[in-house]
Amino acid sequence: MVDPANILEQFAIGLGRGSLYALVAIGFALIYKVTGVLNFAQGWFSALGAYVVVFLSTPVLISLEIPAIASVAIAIVIGLLLGIILERGIFRYFIGEPVLSVIIVTLALGSIIEGLLRYLVGPGFYSYPDALQPDWSVPLPLGVELSAPFALGVVFAVLSVVLLMLFFKYTVIGSILQAASSDQQAAMVLGVSIERTIVIAWAISLGITAVGGVLLSMSAGGAAIGPLEAVGILIFAAVVFGGIDSILGAFIGAITVGVVESFGTFYLDGIVGGGFGQVLPMILLLIVIIVMPYGLFGTERIERL
Repeated sequence: MVDPANILEQFAIGLGRGSLYALVAIGFALIYKVTGVLNFAQGWFSALGAYVVVFLSTPVLISLEIPAIASVAIAIVIGLLLGIILERGIFRYFIGEPVLSVIIVTLALGSIIEGLLRYLVGPGFYSYPDALQPDWSVPLPLGVELSAPFALGVVFAVLSVVLLMLFFKYTVIGSILQAASSDQQAAMVLGVSIERTIVIAWAISLGITAVGGVLLSMSAGGAAIGPLEAVGILIFAAVVFGGIDSILGAFIGAITVGVVESFGTFYLDGIVGGGFGQVLPMILLLIVIIVMPYGLFGTERIERL
């Protein structure tokens, strides 16, 4: 007999993990929406944000041991600055270049971050400070609880979606970003600074992604390369499912991936084999691509031949 408490518990876990995925997926969708860049290094940027906290708040590399909350704030600032540096130093030179060239660059960036992290810390698990392992939770019906990192993930993910949608709709800079995303060449003719819009998009994206990486590691008690390495493919599944250029779609897609992964792990791993929970979202992705190539909320592009 199916236990309602188990169903609610797995849904809560999926909602929480999906919200953490959403923070990274929103960053992915934002970059693609504004620049057309498929950033396959997005998962590794979240891992970088998670490990910055380890480096700053624990004596893994150097004995700084900055207060935990301050280290999180610094990780977010580093994400923002890294977005600016990447646009200024790399991606502005690829405006108008073939998509494949940009994809190769993002894959190279992901490999560089992965190699750097493996060289500095290896594959081991590094615990977060006690301040980043809160013991509170949000009570739900049937005795189910939503842990602190998951609850924070839900709040930050919803805030990110709402604020970005309001930003695009009601601010001048947001309107400029929207115009640039629709037609870069037309925007340039009208005097819009494409370089500036891309800087803003990259900075916001990697700032949000850093938050997602930190919260993902908080949910596990610390950072480890293995679990963070798997995030990238799940994020891609989420954004494709929701619509690769849709902020709202990225959020809904990530929640769906988290819930499917949670139920698949709980109910099917023991039958099919360990790890099937992470395979199940990929099967869902394949079905969605066949039925709805542009995802649930993606912009359908019609090209005349």
